[in-house]
Amino acid sequence: MRPQGALSGVALALGVLEEVARSGPTLTANGIARTLEVPRASAYRMINSLVAEEYLLRHPTLGGFVLGARVQELAHLVAPPTDSPTAEILDSLRQRTGEAVHLVRYSRGRVVIADEDELLPLSSIDRTRRQLGSTAIGRLLLASVPSRPGTLNADPVVETVARTARSSGISLHEHRLIVEEVETNGFAQHIDLGAEGRACVAVPIKAPQGELLACIALAVRGPEPESALRHVPTLLGAAHKLAHATSTGTVSAIR
Repeated sequence: MRPQGALSGVALALGVLEEVARSGPTLTANGIARTLEVPRASAYRMINSLVAEEYLLRHPTLGGFVLGARVQELAHLVAPPTDSPTAEILDSLRQRTGEAVHLVRYSRGRVVIADEDELLPLSSIDRTRRQLGSTAIGRLLLASVPSRPGTLNADPVVETVARTARSSGISLHEHRLIVEEVETNGFAQHIDLGAEGRACVAVPIKAPQGELLACIALAVRGPEPESALRHVPTLLGAAHKLAHATSTGTVSAIR
């Protein structure tokens, strides 16, 4: 075993992530400690920190871990740009609407920022991930899972979303209202009355079986909902194109 402290905090964190990436979800916390030759207590503390910050996720059945949403997001940010139908559709949307358009993926019940518009960046990526009721992106994710208490232990994705909702103070009644609103409208909306003030809408991109894969979100400066709502038909058309491209294998980055 390495002398305690031989691996710095950063080196240990990177080592844990590398081992999970190499070994897959059957590698347990004890296995990580043995492989890295560090004390189990040190490995456990680091793993718990990485899980809390969404760099790792606990696998629900295999006893190990998988890389989390924030690692996937980093991988997307450093990947070389490529020409794709997704980029073309987003560029076209930004030109047609003149507004900020973001592409967001949903991975295992988590929000992953796939393409953030520099024109009007998300006001808080952390809030988008953790306070689901306070953004159109989060409300769309909330609406994709049941709001009834009896269904919360049926699916790891449902449990993840429900846990995030509870931690941000969303009641079952509020969750139910969000589900009804999105089902009625076919999209999510939210008005941010903060210092900057902005109106946002998010339209879903779904798999043929109905699974929520991603969304296109549009944000406008100012708290007037009509400024964002008038673009919904255009966004829905683009979302349909991306959903079709995903189902036919033309676009794989959304999954």
